[in-house]
Amino acid sequence: MPASAHLNQVFSRRWAVPILAQLARTEGCKFVQLTNALDGSRASLKSSLELLDTLGLVIPNPGHGHPMRPEYILTTRGQAISKPAFSLVHALEKMNVVDIGLKKWSMPTVHAIAIGSDRFKAITDTLGAATDRAVSLALTDLNTQRLIQCTLVPGRPPRNSYSLARKSTKVAPILQDMQWAMTGSLG
Repeated sequence: MPASAHLNQVFSRRWAVPILAQLARTEGCKFVQLTNALDGSRASLKSSLELLDTLGLVIPNPGHGHPMRPEYILTTRGQAISKPAFSLVHALEKMNVVDIGLKKWSMPTVHAIAIGSDRFKAITDTLGAATDRAVSLALTDLNTQRLIQCTLVPGRPPRNSYSLARKSTKVAPILQDMQWAMTGSLG
């Protein structure tokens, strides 16, 4: 299993990490509150909630109760990853890169580079399930937003080497915490 497989799972849906962050902030929510707070489509949010349920991070609130009771709550596993998810969303908002940062392969690619994958092949091997095209697009987006740096290394043949830009050194430890929480939770 690739080094970042568990992290890849939680980023496989656009709204999964923001939902975890919102649930960490509110200690549970109704679906309508999630749609209002996150401004995502109902279908996208629903599929992200289903993923989080499948991963054992979020569950529908069991039993009956007061009408103001939240519909979705974090599991113990979800609580472990929700705190770094909240920190990540906050950091991406401060850097004004939320749209790029929450694309499927962006943060897993940053994580792969942070743990030492500096060549294209090493990054794709670390990510496992990502296609070459998906990694190439992620690297282009991340380089455009100055989250990573691409350096041409002379030689025969010349090659690209990828490293974290100063800007993304703030998110690298958060991604490591998320990876640890997912590995400890699911592994």
